[in-house]
Amino acid sequence: MSEARRTVLVTGSTDGIGRQVALELARAGHTVIVHGRTRPRVDATLAWLREQAPAGDVHGVSFDLASLASVRKGAAEVVKAWPTLHVLVNNAGIFAGEQARSADGIELTLAVNHVAPFLLVHLLTPALERGAPGRVINVSSIAHTRGVIHLDDLDLDRGWTGYAAYAQSKLATTMHAMSLAERHAPQVLCAYSVHPGVIATKLLRQGFGPVRGGSVEQGARTIVTLATAPTVDAPSGSYFADGVATPPASAALDDGVRRALWDATERLAGVVAGPRAAG
Repeated sequence: MSEARRTVLVTGSTDGIGRQVALELARAGHTVIVHGRTRPRVDATLAWLREQAPAGDVHGVSFDLASLASVRKGAAEVVKAWPTLHVLVNNAGIFAGEQARSADGIELTLAVNHVAPFLLVHLLTPALERGAPGRVINVSSIAHTRGVIHLDDLDLDRGWTGYAAYAQSKLATTMHAMSLAERHAPQVLCAYSVHPGVIATKLLRQGFGPVRGGSVEQGARTIVTLATAPTVDAPSGSYFADGVATPPASAALDDGVRRALWDATERLAGVVAGPRAAG
């Protein structure tokens, strides 16, 4: 990937880490597509970005990650407006306070944090391939180290807690990046997962209470570097913590579970299985 201007879609970029990533990318001269669940929040963020980065090239899309139909509609809008995409940052995420279902009947945390990003990558892969080498950056969490993929009960109906659902979803996010790396030649598409740190965001307050976190600038740093660096020293599929490629949880290294999770997510997302590309 050259140092030329890139087109970057950042999901969940109307506040927190995502908004800071969008700001830094806009200031650096890249084309930024802001995403949010509602158009008013997207428009408010675009107005703020234009004040903070007057020369920035910023645009917006709105779709709901809790609805696969909405994700499909949003992806189609992105591809129509930007047929070539260089980077997709899957930043949007939730920590649910009570068990709930998405519009498609999927446990809400898994739906928003894993299934919707999985579908979005699937739908945007042609655009990312036109921007080769495209990059997918999944925002994970250190919580993935405590996650378990319950293949026989992904909705956690037999033992749901907010933390168990969140940790499972972030383990799935990490494994998704690893599986993408296995299925795409690195000169065409690379994928990474990132623990941005314990950052003072709305999600931290909702999920973990009065915990002191770092700044959004700290949280955005590794994501921005991965989105903009001409080359990344670490191989595709790597997990980053504190800005350094770090071994993920041992659970993420289970090839059998990772393949089974991919197959299960394809079914949940309603996508046709694709061929496994050589590296």
